[in-house]
Amino acid sequence: MARKNYLMEDASKPNTAISMDRYMCCCCKRCARKRQTRHLPPELVFQFLLELPAQALHHVMRRVCREWNLIVHSRDFIHHHLRNSTSGVLIQDLVSACNLFYVEMRRGCLEICKLDWGFEQLIWTSCNGLVLVPDSKLSNNLCLINPLTKQQTILPPYFGRMVDHSYFVLVFAEASMEYKVVRVRVGNLGSIVQIVVLTIGVDEVWRCIDVHLVLPSEILIASMEMQVTGGYVHWFGKNFILTFNAETEAVRLFPRPPKRPKLYGMFLAMGSNLSYVTQSDVFVVDVWEMNLEMGEWIMMLRLDLKPVSHLFEDLSCELKTVTIYGWLEAREVLVFGTWPHQRHCIAYNVKTREIQSIEFCTKASVHYFQAHVNSLVGLVAGF
Repeated sequence: MARKNYLMEDASKPNTAISMDRYMCCCCKRCARKRQTRHLPPELVFQFLLELPAQALHHVMRRVCREWNLIVHSRDFIHHHLRNSTSGVLIQDLVSACNLFYVEMRRGCLEICKLDWGFEQLIWTSCNGLVLVPDSKLSNNLCLINPLTKQQTILPPYFGRMVDHSYFVLVFAEASMEYKVVRVRVGNLGSIVQIVVLTIGVDEVWRCIDVHLVLPSEILIASMEMQVTGGYVHWFGKNFILTFNAETEAVRLFPRPPKRPKLYGMFLAMGSNLSYVTQSDVFVVDVWEMNLEMGEWIMMLRLDLKPVSHLFEDLSCELKTVTIYGWLEAREVLVFGTWPHQRHCIAYNVKTREIQSIEFCTKASVHYFQAHVNSLVGLVAGF
């Protein structure tokens, strides 16, 4: 079956020797006349644009001239920019889902921008700047959207009942350059029996992969809590973690990190790795990292927040009311939210112990946090 070009190859591997001449050949006549008096080499233009955030490139820089527009929309540039970008956090208003904010760290400063989302669906999964939401018109369909560029497309209909759209996750297999939507099918007793996969641009129907593992009773999944790290999807049971490799479509079992009674912990994506963050008391936070090759958990760092507890009080919140929501920069910046009134986003730099805060410009008291990166990865028209 011929492969359909559902996705632009925005994330394809770049050439090591980038020739800027190809971006200049179709330039407008006005730019061509100026080319003889150009002061900046083409390579510097590429590098200059590479340093700018995706929203500035999409809303401003691509409109400067045709030359810049060609650069911004080129496969090499989009790949380089995605590689150069740090992960941020999408913050969505649970009362009015169309209110969508993006928070990221740029040059050590916490920045927030409001995205013109325009949809009422809640975003449950994100990958390389693309998000997956239920289609507003067709109950058994999912819609793939870039929140920044507004490009969207509808995926082939799912064959089963969509009890909860949050069970679907979007993951990227880097070696094959393929995006896949994955979910688990649960048996009558609550155990996972199949993993359902749709390879975007390849599959016209969903495929079922049997889980050929003897699953212990402790792995029964009730809440379907999951995380995506790099090309892996993780589901969490009581004492084990079920991990799906998006590249090989193989499934493995890993143990959960060491757990002590009455110890609050949560799993967070930390770049391409999985981390487990626990609070042994109000002021001490332990961070564990999973080694996928060895299947072992390594104690990465311990954060003692006692010396900076007064900074939280300056933000009109007590440390015991603060909840960890994710990493802005892997191993460097943790994002906190206040509870029960989530009106602030707090970033804590684990190296410098610096705290920065931003207040949301909404009336809602509850928000949903999702790891995300603003990107220019797009979809082909007519997908």
